[in-house]
Amino acid sequence: MDASILNQTEAWIIALILFTSMLISSFIGKLTGNYIKNKEDTEEKSTETSALIALLFFLLAFTFGMSGDRYDSRRKIVVEEANTIGTAILRSDLYPDSTRTLFRKDFKDYVETRISYYEVRADAKGILKADSLSQVISSKLWKRATQLSHDPANLAATQQMIPALNDMIDVTTSRLAGEKAKVPQSILIMLFFLASIIAFYGGYSEGRKGKIDWLVQIGFCLIVALVVLFTIDLDRPRRGFVNLDVPNQTIIDLRKNFE
Repeated sequence: MDASILNQTEAWIIALILFTSMLISSFIGKLTGNYIKNKEDTEEKSTETSALIALLFFLLAFTFGMSGDRYDSRRKIVVEEANTIGTAILRSDLYPDSTRTLFRKDFKDYVETRISYYEVRADAKGILKADSLSQVISSKLWKRATQLSHDPANLAATQQMIPALNDMIDVTTSRLAGEKAKVPQSILIMLFFLASIIAFYGGYSEGRKGKIDWLVQIGFCLIVALVVLFTIDLDRPRRGFVNLDVPNQTIIDLRKNFE
């Protein structure tokens, strides 16, 4: 759905590139610090570097929180969709047996399309195909319900079914919009540049002292890369370590209604 290079690149590859970039920046900073070695104002430089690191971690926490909120919203929408579909299926029981059978057949097909909507994972064409098919079936259900509403005998059933179908259709739009809502790429790019710049200044500061603790420097780069990795992973629930398999199971469980 988002064909940008950054979005199509796996999260672990992005994190690895960031980690490597930070290490290279640290090394260049060390060489620069050694070249213009000057022990004056060492403490001031260290303080400035600490302030930059604090700024970086603040932005990392802010971005991670943003991804976490979006993931939680997507999880809630999936559960909400399962509930709305289940409600609509149950309300088909309010109709006569012949009509109920037609409704349940279409609902069964609809549930399968919503299951496949998630199971296609990050396949953009598969996502659009499953979503379009579910819209066709939901339109069929809506058309049948509106036609039945013209019969006064179906008044009670219609008053229950129409709102349920309306919620069922609306939640698919919310779910699709929620998946498209991601952390702005400009923020991620800014984090990459900021992390590399701070790594450079860290190496530069240590280089001016005449030595650098590579264990600490590598650890810092690794921590930043891991935070970025899970930030991006949270923002991509269709692939990666963090996914929506558990919430989506609530929709798969709807198959039990047709056994």
